[in-house]
Amino acid sequence: MDNLNRAVDVANIAVEATPQDHPDRAAILSNLGNRLGTRFERTGFMDDLNRALSCFKGGWDCHTSPPSIRIGLASMAAAVALNAEKEVQYALELLELGRCVIAGLLLELRTDISDLREQHPRLATEFEILRNKLDAPSSGIGLVGDATPSWTSQANRRIEADQKFNLVIAKIRDQPTFQNFLLPPTRDELMAAADQGPIVIINVSSYRCDAFLIEHHRIRVLPLPNLTEEKLNQRVQQQSVGSTPVLQWLWKAAAAPILDALGHQQLPSNNWPRVWWIPTGALSHFPVHAAGFHTKGSTKTVLDRVMSSYSSSIKALVYGRRHSVHRTTESGLEQALLVAMQETPCLPRSSALPFATKEVEMLVDLCPSLQLKAVMPLRRREEVLAHLRACKIFHFAGHGRSDPLDPSQSSLLLDDWEKSPLTVGDLRDHRIAESSPFLGYLSACSTSTNRVGRLVDEGIHLASAFQLAGFRHVIGTLWEVSDIHCVDVARVVYETIRDEGMTDVAICRGLHQAVRALRDGHIESTKEARDAELSDGELSDGEVCDEGCETTLESPLYWAPYIHFGV
Repeated sequence: MDNLNRAVDVANIAVEATPQDHPDRAAILSNLGNRLGTRFERTGFMDDLNRALSCFKGGWDCHTSPPSIRIGLASMAAAVALNAEKEVQYALELLELGRCVIAGLLLELRTDISDLREQHPRLATEFEILRNKLDAPSSGIGLVGDATPSWTSQANRRIEADQKFNLVIAKIRDQPTFQNFLLPPTRDELMAAADQGPIVIINVSSYRCDAFLIEHHRIRVLPLPNLTEEKLNQRVQQQSVGSTPVLQWLWKAAAAPILDALGHQQLPSNNWPRVWWIPTGALSHFPVHAAGFHTKGSTKTVLDRVMSSYSSSIKALVYGRRHSVHRTTESGLEQALLVAMQETPCLPRSSALPFATKEVEMLVDLCPSLQLKAVMPLRRREEVLAHLRACKIFHFAGHGRSDPLDPSQSSLLLDDWEKSPLTVGDLRDHRIAESSPFLGYLSACSTSTNRVGRLVDEGIHLASAFQLAGFRHVIGTLWEVSDIHCVDVARVVYETIRDEGMTDVAICRGLHQAVRALRDGHIESTKEARDAELSDGELSDGEVCDEGCETTLESPLYWAPYIHFGV
């Protein structure tokens, strides 16, 4: 205990010695908060808990610190707030404010700013200029980089821009209908967002793990004592997030208690309910929708109780629903932008995707019944970007690449990918939201994965980039996918759209039906993958089902990676 007290004292001295505008201040505050939190766990002294919460909140407010440091403090702050028995709404606001530091600003730029531009163009221009100054990486404060010794001049410029930015925001909030500009959703807005189905935010921190359950009539928190950050990180390091035993553990630790609390305890006869998942931290790597005991006749699975969708944040979900009503009917888009990369330059011949062309040919045949015109441009960055602004559906069948150092540079691999890759940053910076494209279907590997540990709460991957860029729905994959299965999964999705119409629920239902069919063996297994060989984990850890698991279904590594982001 003496060592811990000394550690708290040293950390406190470090905070006091660090200027308010120093880029390292957020990290130093986080260190003090962690020490205070540890001491609270041993002593139960509430002052330590409250001080820890102040540290995490203070770290979040350090705008001169790198986003990579500020990201993640929100989960700790929310967990500490719950430990301190603060109101659920307060903890949820802390979590939502801190999530998607970069994506949140981009979302506001692409959403509320469009309305602002129409009504108050001068304020909108001023907002854009200052927002870009604050968000643009500098030589010292980058997305994942560390600050340089020249922090003083950089910090001063950022402080000045931040002060002006706050003044502009205050002016904007003085305008009619813009009172809540850049503020987190209110309690009423949160519950309204859940009118089509509950929203579940699973907060993961070293202190505790909880599920925030947002329903149309209430908001509550469900503690998840069997879900721990340590176990999640261990399984991520073991690369076993999609193995059978891990999905069974995830069912018992999180999915089952959540669905039981929501009243989804059996196989629906019809009118399948929907649930929107917003995982945080290390849980963002896991297919929550695939948790369960997938054996013949079992209903102890998420897949057999609800239809699942994901969102990067509540803000993204609220925005998508708020703006869809008056924009989807105005776009009148009729193009389906189709790209098939059967062979990708400069990749080994073994990486060829013989079914990518068949996948797109299948869509070409379906386009007339979908009332869409198939468009297949040159498979180069500029040509594809040019057509993105005029398409209703964008379907890409090929390879994706995740950048482990800077997720904003993750890309879809086109013919010119080596010299001019189509990156997350490109999608983010093209204002295709104004055209309200309906579906981005990324039939590629790892389009929904962010592999940078410090940025797992940032949702900066290809799937969320398409959301931020303006696509109402995005289908992506968490890991390697079977080449031939991609054709069948896409066929089921688009046939569902054909039969039910271009509706929100048709996208979700189509993918849900395709994944269940693949799991149940209605689509034959194959080991031709879009990126790497698949390997299910050892059925060990003492976590394998002992309740009639002798008849297992298809390996989850084939069917679990497909996920839906959208409203």
